[in-house]
Amino acid sequence: MIKSAAVFFVLCFFALNGYAQDIDIKNIEKDSSEYHPEIQGFHKKSGILFPLSEIVGINFGLCAFNNYISHEPFAKISFSSIANNFKTGFVWDNDFFVTNQFAHPYHGNLYFNSARSNGYSFWESVPFTFGGSLMWETTMETDPPQTNDLINTTLGGIMLGEITYRLSSLVLDESTYGFDRVSREILGTFINPVRGFNRLLHGDVNRHTKTNVNDVFPVSSRFSLGYANVDRRKKTNINKDNALAELVFIYKKDLSSESFKPFEIFRLKLGLDAKDGEEPSSWVDMYGILYGKNLVRIKDKALILGVFQDFDFFNNTIYKLGSQSAGLGLIVHVPISKQFNFSANVHNNLIILSALNSIYRGGENRDYDFLMGDKVLAEAILDAGPFSLQLEYKFYWMKSVDGIVGKHTMGFLNPKLFIKVYKGIGAGAEFIYYHRHSIYKNIETTDLNLTEHRFYLSYWF
Repeated sequence: MIKSAAVFFVLCFFALNGYAQDIDIKNIEKDSSEYHPEIQGFHKKSGILFPLSEIVGINFGLCAFNNYISHEPFAKISFSSIANNFKTGFVWDNDFFVTNQFAHPYHGNLYFNSARSNGYSFWESVPFTFGGSLMWETTMETDPPQTNDLINTTLGGIMLGEITYRLSSLVLDESTYGFDRVSREILGTFINPVRGFNRLLHGDVNRHTKTNVNDVFPVSSRFSLGYANVDRRKKTNINKDNALAELVFIYKKDLSSESFKPFEIFRLKLGLDAKDGEEPSSWVDMYGILYGKNLVRIKDKALILGVFQDFDFFNNTIYKLGSQSAGLGLIVHVPISKQFNFSANVHNNLIILSALNSIYRGGENRDYDFLMGDKVLAEAILDAGPFSLQLEYKFYWMKSVDGIVGKHTMGFLNPKLFIKVYKGIGAGAEFIYYHRHSIYKNIETTDLNLTEHRFYLSYWF
């Protein structure tokens, strides 16, 4: 599985040779495929100067790139610009939607992993993420510090950072040799560049252990290629007739466990659809558990109460939505028989900050408003042999905090059907009903209802 996924990346790099250290692990089974958390003693915590210096280096490196390569005016910082930033205080910015809602969270992920991949725990890595973002906002741009960037970089960076850390842990395995080992190191670095840098810095790329020392938890992955269609609407000039690609990861510790640490359960969707000559639509849709407690443990059945964090990024010609939210929820898991399995998840989140496309432009690059509100997510999955029937619904209620004054409700109803045909190869179909109701105070009220159909071939790995 991992070998085939890594072939593309290994062709882009030279081969590493000579793995030296051979470390003995006492009282640990040699079978590296057995599910287990990371083994203590092999992820030692570095001194605080290591992550701090990396964060400072990331910020100065990016600022230098913006200044000397991209020639961005905002990167020409000085002591005067820093003093002015502190004098002005925090404001809302007018950057492009993708910059604010995805680039900043990805930037925060680098801060987070500067600590996480230096041996710090999830919660210990959080202040480094906030600190790196605060340094950037107050000192690394001539623009005043921006409230939305601090929130998105911190919250989105924490979530992206821990998920990329765990995904890279699934790839890395120091008990392997040769091409397998090289391809794992390269793919792990592609997923988590800061961790790859620290593994090289600390010599972990040359270390050999007798078993896998990283987190090894079950993950279900699906890659799909297909077709997406939205019927043409003359009034709104909306039409979609696109090729589609989507990658889905479902990561979960044994659901019969007593408790769950941050992101020992998460779901990640990455996708895009496009056709020649048009800007592609893209989405990053994630949720994960921050803490969970199993209320019912009867055989394989589970009822888990948890605190969830969600990250939404949808960017297309119909709607733009990005949000950071957190709240309480339940996970239900009920195996019915060997062939039938039912699971469900529902959680209700406070939207700490979101961005939603507006009918009015709020700045030179800004066609969206900043909002707060509430999000409800509910999903149910029934697996029956090779068939999987799934139903998901998301509902958002949001009120503007910066931009055009207004209130918005929107939702996505998404039934899906999958079938596995032969050795992980199968097909799927989805129906998406999208609805939105927006009230712009003292201006107008708008409504939009659309249906989308998706058909694709899928490969589960």
